[in-house]
Amino acid sequence: MPAIVPLKLSAAARPIVDQLLARATTDADKAKVNEVLRRAAGADGNKVLSAAEAQAILDTFKAAAGSATTVDPITLGVEKSAATIESMKEFANLDGVSSLFTFQDGSVKDKMIAELNASVARANGRPMELNMLIFEFQSDSLEKALVDIAKNNPNVTIRIIGDSGQATDSGGNALPSILKAKLPNIEVKYKKDFPYVFSSSLGRPTYNHGATQGLNHHKGFVTLIDGKPDLLSTGSFNWSDTADTKNYENLVTMKNTDSSSRRGIEQFNDEFAGYWNSPDAALSPNNFANFKSAKWNEMLAANNRPPTQAKAKPDDSYAAYTPRVDRSSDLNGYRPADVTRLKELVGTTLAKAIATERKAGGRFTSVEDLQERVPGTTALSAETLAALHFGSGIVSLNTASLEELDALGFSKKSAQDIVKFRTQNGDFDSVDQLKTLGVPAGTITKVKASLSTTDVEAFFNSRPFGAPQGGTGYGTNGGRTTAVMGANGQITNAAANVTVGATDLFNRAKAGQTIDVAMYGMSVGAPEYNSLVEAAKRGAVVRVVLNDDFTAPTVAALKALATQGFAVDVRVQKAKTMHEKFGVVGDDVFFGSANFSSSSSTKHSENRVTIKNEAGTAKAFQNRFDEIWNKSK
Repeated sequence: MPAIVPLKLSAAARPIVDQLLARATTDADKAKVNEVLRRAAGADGNKVLSAAEAQAILDTFKAAAGSATTVDPITLGVEKSAATIESMKEFANLDGVSSLFTFQDGSVKDKMIAELNASVARANGRPMELNMLIFEFQSDSLEKALVDIAKNNPNVTIRIIGDSGQATDSGGNALPSILKAKLPNIEVKYKKDFPYVFSSSLGRPTYNHGATQGLNHHKGFVTLIDGKPDLLSTGSFNWSDTADTKNYENLVTMKNTDSSSRRGIEQFNDEFAGYWNSPDAALSPNNFANFKSAKWNEMLAANNRPPTQAKAKPDDSYAAYTPRVDRSSDLNGYRPADVTRLKELVGTTLAKAIATERKAGGRFTSVEDLQERVPGTTALSAETLAALHFGSGIVSLNTASLEELDALGFSKKSAQDIVKFRTQNGDFDSVDQLKTLGVPAGTITKVKASLSTTDVEAFFNSRPFGAPQGGTGYGTNGGRTTAVMGANGQITNAAANVTVGATDLFNRAKAGQTIDVAMYGMSVGAPEYNSLVEAAKRGAVVRVVLNDDFTAPTVAALKALATQGFAVDVRVQKAKTMHEKFGVVGDDVFFGSANFSSSSSTKHSENRVTIKNEAGTAKAFQNRFDEIWNKSK
């Protein structure tokens, strides 16, 4: 029997493999089966065939044998196995990214609740934090899910920052109802804002959208388990029944599997922490009520009206939020911190054994996988095992540090050249670009399987109450810059705001390349719109689908470009509310809470996330765009 090389078999997989190989009667057929098993083992990023992987292939061959007619069972089994292995790769979801769309995937709300409960299950009693930034929360089922999680899991702390408009229970707002439950592990703040003008006819202040100093327009949350980033969920989806049943919406979940996705989670939580801790950004319920009452009376006094006699509420300030220190170790990671933490957790000898086995067999997928491959780990305590993380083992050329590149196998010079390249030119588009830097072919061959060019980055806008202008977020990196392409085609370090999250992609688009944008609101004065127009003038093919309300001037402007001979087409969605806010350029995509408007780029608290060089996510959004495009006029 030909050896199964370079495949490693788990003990539980051996009898299943024996059954499978027994179906092959010739050495040639056995070799074909071996190759299928090798590819199946690699579906989750390692060379070790698990029992589940082996069983999936055996089942495929059994089914093929039952349906084989003119084709022999082994040949048909090999053919059918390709689809099985592809589904195994999707199940492994090594990049950790999944995209949901209303009217495509059932109830997005239900899936969000499932993700929340899955995070609680992963925490398994360890300290967990759920930090949310939400514009609209009007869903009984989502409210119940959060309250149930808090009641049944005292280890979970839930923090929510809502828009100022959610501070009253009108319209079914959930946050006042949640606060009435008086659960010690749910904390709520409201965006500091006073969007009112004085009405002479009514003799009092009245709400006016134009008077806002900035909405909390975010729609997302992060979870962390014992300080370890767990997942980020964000997109256009508000927490409402309307969003789930009547709107075109998207929701993207990124789990801490891939190093790029991890960065997005960390950036979002950093923004949350800065927002929560800024007294000019968000206030606890009583303090918000007192602030609103004071501003109300100021407006009354300015218009010669007597003040209200409302009694000030007691100070209910929460403690400052300091994220817990992440003490986990990614067994498949290359960060120096992971190596150091692993030695602290399991000792130097066992850490070395783990590293040796990973080098020989590839990434570890679970505690069970680890314990079978490194028997010494069976003696580790449950607490230690809980601190181990099983990442993808993939490093992105666009986010890796010098230390990670060195640990992966690059020379010091090559690592420095890689960082210099992306600083001067922006992202790598492919691993093959390493050749242009003079990286030895042998090095590329050695590390290629552990490399990607996927880049996840979260961009933010913010405007504290009373500030003359907005900024790039409240987080510690609120002033951060990022390498983006300008309108002149030159790479510069620009403020990492939501605007450049889109214009960078548009400015990179080449003649003949398609740009597809689905946007709820788009103003001809927005910088993103102008960048889109310039791309069309360079020869890019631009398609835009807009919501029906308040977009007539933009529709007219885009149609005028088409009459001038530019490849621009626009459609309007009338049947449903088209609340999406995304764009697709090749294998790059952006999404989030921000529209293309001056308010989004200068006033509101917004996010926009980009995922570059990731064909799967881009395809999902492309399919969504095509769906809406075909149903719009």
